[in-house]
Amino acid sequence: MKRGVRRLRFTIVLISLILLMTGCSNNKSNQNEKPFLFSYELNKVEPKHGKEIDSWLQAAKNDPEVKIHSYETNDGYKYSYVKGYKDVEVSYIYSNNEGKLKQRFIKGSNDDEVLVQVKYNTSICCSTNVYETDDSNE
Repeated sequence: MKRGVRRLRFTIVLISLILLMTGCSNNKSNQNEKPFLFSYELNKVEPKHGKEIDSWLQAAKNDPEVKIHSYETNDGYKYSYVKGYKDVEVSYIYSNNEGKLKQRFIKGSNDDEVLVQVKYNTSICCSTNVYETDDSNE
């Protein structure tokens, strides 16, 4: 009888350890996964936004009064257009319990232009936008 109790106890301990290790490893992998925050590409327009972005971009190119033009869709995309700049740095800033998307445009020649498409996670990102230009090369 003692032998049967020991065997049962050993089996229960073994199953408990296996369940504990499996549970811990699943939690560990979930903790290491980082949610998608944002990505960006130059000179790209999502096909589903083509028509609306084409008309917006045409109006932006014909408007000399505004330096940085921006357009936001309802499905987590932001587009920016700037003439006279050759590149952009996009970053995420978290301060004062608020996440901000920052776009810093790098000065180029008068003929240069930048169109940037930013895709972002609407559940955790970017109700506020910060736009900067680097005019140090003038």
